[in-house]
Amino acid sequence: MTVEVRDAKRKLPAERHGELLAKAVAISQAEGLSAVTLRRVATDLGVTPGLVSHYFSAAEQLIAAAFRTAAVADLAEARTRVEAVQSPTAKIDALMNYVLDDVSEEASALWLDAWSLGRRNPTLAAEATALTEDWLDFIGDVVSEGVGSGDFSVPDVAVAARRLLILIDGLGAQKVIRDAPTDEIKHIARSYVSSELGLDAR
Repeated sequence: MTVEVRDAKRKLPAERHGELLAKAVAISQAEGLSAVTLRRVATDLGVTPGLVSHYFSAAEQLIAAAFRTAAVADLAEARTRVEAVQSPTAKIDALMNYVLDDVSEEASALWLDAWSLGRRNPTLAAEATALTEDWLDFIGDVVSEGVGSGDFSVPDVAVAARRLLILIDGLGAQKVIRDAPTDEIKHIARSYVSSELGLDAR
C-alpha cells in the first residue's frame, strides 16, 4: 500500500489561498490597502511572487479580496451586536455604539482606503458598492422593525437607512482623519438618530 506524504512546504490550494488572503488582510489593517502587493505578501510569507499571482492574478484583485474579507467580518460583527438586544431602539443604540466606538476606527480607515483606491480599481469599487448595499439592507431592516413596532416614525425606510449610513461613514471618517473624541462623535450621532427616527418627538 502506498501512502502519499504531502511536503510540509506544499499546501492544499484552499489552504494556500486562505493563507495568502489572511496575510493581505493583516497588511491592509496594519498599513492600509495601498500596502497590499503581490510582492509584499510573498515576502512576508516567504514564498515567490509567482505563487501569489497563481491565486491572485493582479494586486488589484488581491486588494479587493482583502477589503471584502475584512469588511464582511466587520458587518457580521455589527449584526451580532444588534441581534444581541431586543427592542428596535436598543438595536439602533447597539449599532451606533459599535460603528462609532474606538474599535471600529480600523474599519473606517479601511473604507476610506477602498473609496480612494476604488477610483482606479474597478474590482475594489464593485466590492465597496456591493457591501454598501449590504449595509443599507441591514440598517433598513432595523429601521423597518422599529417602524412596524411603532418605536420609529419614518416616512421612507430606504431613505432613512441611507442617511444613517452616510452619518456613520462621515463620523467614522472624522474619527480617522482628525482623531475626533469618541464621546463627541456619539453625541452628534445620538442627536441625529433621534431626529431621523422621530424619537425626539415622542
